[in-house]
Amino acid sequence: MFKFNFEVDESDDPLADLAFGPVAAAESASGQRQTRTEEARSTEIPLKDLIAALPHTFSFSPLAVVLASKRDVVLARRDLFDAKFQLIASDEGAEAANGRSDVDFLDAPSDLVPWVYEGGLKTWECSLDLVDCLDTIYGPGIARNLKQKRILELGCGTAIPSLYLLSTIFAAEPSAESDIHIHLQDYNDLVLRLVTLPNVILAWYMSPASASFRSNPPPASNNGMDDPDAEPEPLPPADVTEPGELPLTPALTAAFLASLQSYGIHLKFFSGAWSTFDIPASGGPHHLVLTSETIYRTDSLPSLVDILRRTTLPSPAPLSKLASPSIAEWASRLSLTDEDELRRLADEPSLCLVAAKTVYFGVGGGVSEFVGAVEGGRGGVVRTIWERVHGVKRSVMRVVWNNA
Repeated sequence: MFKFNFEVDESDDPLADLAFGPVAAAESASGQRQTRTEEARSTEIPLKDLIAALPHTFSFSPLAVVLASKRDVVLARRDLFDAKFQLIASDEGAEAANGRSDVDFLDAPSDLVPWVYEGGLKTWECSLDLVDCLDTIYGPGIARNLKQKRILELGCGTAIPSLYLLSTIFAAEPSAESDIHIHLQDYNDLVLRLVTLPNVILAWYMSPASASFRSNPPPASNNGMDDPDAEPEPLPPADVTEPGELPLTPALTAAFLASLQSYGIHLKFFSGAWSTFDIPASGGPHHLVLTSETIYRTDSLPSLVDILRRTTLPSPAPLSKLASPSIAEWASRLSLTDEDELRRLADEPSLCLVAAKTVYFGVGGGVSEFVGAVEGGRGGVVRTIWERVHGVKRSVMRVVWNNA
């Protein structure tokens, strides 16, 4: 497998306090497992509804992703404190059916309330690993490789891998014929409203795709009407390395929607449980399925494995050529020795990639449990294609599904 042996100074890593994933903190805070409640049914949330729920402005900060290629990718993401402020200032903090408000989840010592809030407001390390892996697989030609493709990120949260894909697409020449479908799914619609869509808009704003809008800012509005004598509303520079505030005017969101059309990008957002995810509603199976930090809870593995299988286009290769009884045999028999080997995956008709920590302490979830769930009669096999061997061990796995 392709290994990265460099050390990371986790004392300076803003994600270091998340080293054991979302669940260990949840269980240590409560002292016991959460009692399962009824899962939220999966539903598609129209983009126009998410746009209507956006605040007037929001703040953002840069997130640097160090890649194996020795170059940095910097993405802009909405500040968590800003999302919290939006909740406090709105009626969204009303009590839920369990007697807790959405603001309570942000203040809780746990990053997870199973079947209620799944930690999507924060960015977890393995999503950065997935960016590194995707960069190695697709390289500079990623926008070309994604044409006529359907992409799904499950448990997307802040959607860092999808933001990376979008930023590369928006940096290329626009083409309405690209026909790229990007579907973002999270258990909580709250997460999609507060961080996922704002981050997607930031990926567009920080790219060449927004240059025309930024060079001709619209006049400021007066009671909802454009005032030609007013100074244009100030826009932050499209400098992804600097924090700032982005005003979400009707003109900006209209320019964003126009860019989606000119680049041939079709966005869909889904919330709710994996077990009720409607494949026909999403348009059918996908060419690229991504997920990170979602294997931490063993009791959710059956529904995760099922949705990964249902949403991924099956591999045309017979599984008899791939199957092996243990992950150890995968490591010895099918290891990736260099970047060229990993880049060949760009030519595969479908990819299902799962990024995770090797073990999620205190919960029982981890890579071995996930492999067992996939290969134990579910019609798939798992191959580790990326691994971090120092510090908290993490990996990116490819799942290949039976073509039957």
